Amino acid sequence: MILKNTKFLYLLTSQVLSQVTVNIMNFLLLARLFTVTGSSIATSLLWVAYALPAIFFAPIGAASVDFIDRRKMLMITNLLQALTIFAYIFTHQTSIFLLYIVVVVYSFLNQFYVPAENASLPSVVPKKDLPHANSLFFITQQAALVFGLGIAGVVQRLIGFKASLIVCSALLFIAFLSVAFLPPLSPGKKTKRIFFLKSILDGYLFIKNQKLIYYPLMLILGIQVSLSMIVVSLPAISEQILKVSVNYAGLLVVIPAGIGATLGSVVVSRFLKKGFRKRTVIECSLFIVAASIMMLMILPLYMSPILLIAAGAGFVGINIPALTFLQEITPIDFRGRVFGNLWFLITIVTIFPVLFSGFITEFFGVRTLLTIMSLGILSAFSYVRRWQMQ
Repeated sequence: MILKNTKFLYLLTSQVLSQVTVNIMNFLLLARLFTVTGSSIATSLLWVAYALPAIFFAPIGAASVDFIDRRKMLMITNLLQALTIFAYIFTHQTSIFLLYIVVVVYSFLNQFYVPAENASLPSVVPKKDLPHANSLFFITQQAALVFGLGIAGVVQRLIGFKASLIVCSALLFIAFLSVAFLPPLSPGKKTKRIFFLKSILDGYLFIKNQKLIYYPLMLILGIQVSLSMIVVSLPAISEQILKVSVNYAGLLVVIPAGIGATLGSVVVSRFLKKGFRKRTVIECSLFIVAASIMMLMILPLYMSPILLIAAGAGFVGINIPALTFLQEITPIDFRGRVFGNLWFLITIVTIFPVLFSGFITEFFGVRTLLTIMSLGILSAFSYVRRWQMQ
C-alpha cells in the first residue's frame, strides 16, 4: 500500500504543509490588505505580485531540477520560505505594501519547489503506484485549498495576525524537516534540453490550428480566470454580498464551494462513465454557475450556502469534461506541450482580468463584477452548444 511507503509520506507531508501554508498566507494577506486600504485594486495587485515570478522564473526553475539534487532543492526552498515569513513577523508593521515583497519572494521560491516536488515523485514511488500517488497529491491539493482558505480568517480572529504568521512559518519548517528525511534525489542523466520559447511557440501554433483543442482549452483558461477573480474579490464579496467580516469570508464562501466541488467531482465522474455527453455536462454546469452567481445577489442570505455549493459543483462540472476531452483528443507527441504549458498560459492570461476585476469592484462594486461574470458565463453557454464534442 502506498501509504506504507515512508519516502512518499515524507514528500506528501511537505506538499500538504506547503499547500495549506500558501493558502492561509494568501487569505491573511488579502484580508489585511483590504482591511487597511479598503481597495479591491490593491488586492488584485497582490495576485499580480504572485504571478510575476512565475512568468519570469518558472522556466529556470523547471530546468534546474534536471541538474540539481531535488532533495536539496526541496529543503532549501522550504527553509527559505519559512524564514521569509518569519522575517515578515518583525517587519509587517513597517509598511502595508511590504507584503507585496513577501509575496514576490515566496512565489519566486515556489518556482523551484513545485517542479522539484513533481520531479521527485517518480523517484520515491514505484511505477505501478504512480497513478494512486498522483491522485492523492491532487486530492490533498484541493483539500488544502479549501482548508487553508476556510480556516485562515477564523485562525486570525482567534490568535491574531502575528501569531498566524508564526503558525505558517512553523508549518513550512516542519515541511523542511520532512523532506530532510528523504534520500538524495539526484537527477541522474541530463535530459535533452528543448528551447523553451520554441516549445511554447510550437504548442501555441498547434492549439491555434486545432479548433477541437483550442475551444476546450480556452474554456479551461476562462474558468481559471473566473476563479482567480473570485478569490481576489473574497473580501468585497464578504462585506458587500454576505454582510460579514472579512475574517469569515473563507469559512462562508470557500468551504461551501469546496463541498460543492467535491460532490460535483463525484457526480460528474459517474455521469461521464455512464456515457453522458461531455458537451451536455458542460452546458448544464455553465448554466448552474451563471444562475448561482446571479441568484446570490438576489435571494436572501440564508440561501447563499446552497448557491455556493451549486457554483462549486458547476465549476468542476465544466473543468473535468473539458480536461478529459483535451486528454482524449490531443496527440501523444503534443500532449506534453499542451498540458505542460497550460499553467503558464493561465498565469499570463489571468493578470489583466484580475486587474480589471479589481477596477470594477473598486469603482462600481462587487455586484457589478459578478453580474458581468455571470453574463460572460451565459455567453459561453450559448457558444458551447455549437461545439462538436462527444
